[in-house]
Amino acid sequence: MADAQPQSSSEPQAVHPFANSNSLIVVIPDNIDVEEEARLYEELCDAANDEAAIRPESPHSAVGAPSVFSNDIWLGEGTGQSTGFARDVQISGWTRVGDKREGAYIVYDCAISTKEGTVMHVHKRYSDFAELHARLRATLPQYQQRFLPAMPPKSPLSKFRPTFLESRRRLLQHWLSSILLHPEIGGCQAVREWMMAN
Repeated sequence: MADAQPQSSSEPQAVHPFANSNSLIVVIPDNIDVEEEARLYEELCDAANDEAAIRPESPHSAVGAPSVFSNDIWLGEGTGQSTGFARDVQISGWTRVGDKREGAYIVYDCAISTKEGTVMHVHKRYSDFAELHARLRATLPQYQQRFLPAMPPKSPLSKFRPTFLESRRRLLQHWLSSILLHPEIGGCQAVREWMMAN
């Protein structure tokens, strides 16, 4: 960072906002050489790709931090390759089945894009999402339990209102994306069976 120019006594001196901080803060200089940074980043990516080519793949390796070198979804460091099959998850809408007197229910249209480019449409009720959540809680190893997000809450009184259904659609999409796009959970047996069930 360039030395600051001394200011005249008539001008008020600017005080750096972190001048008295004891925290580990690094102030990034204004004069970053973007081309040099890009070159270093490419070298880093090339080195990581070379290392991945040499390293044997093991689906049983320990999970590390997410890798920035994935072209599809997150890949944990040292895990080799993701076991998940999904590239993108959207819940595109919902529809009501039946009428209220005969026990109507809502079905959500889940559009799941695979890594091969195929889009699978599966139609699921809220109870189907809840069953998958319960099965994952029962079958996943303890260290993976922390990756399961909380289920969107039930609301029996407003379950047919459009504003509630839109809110639930967004929450379920986030919930399902967190599971299907996870590098290990997304390919587990419970998820695959849930996808194929009617």
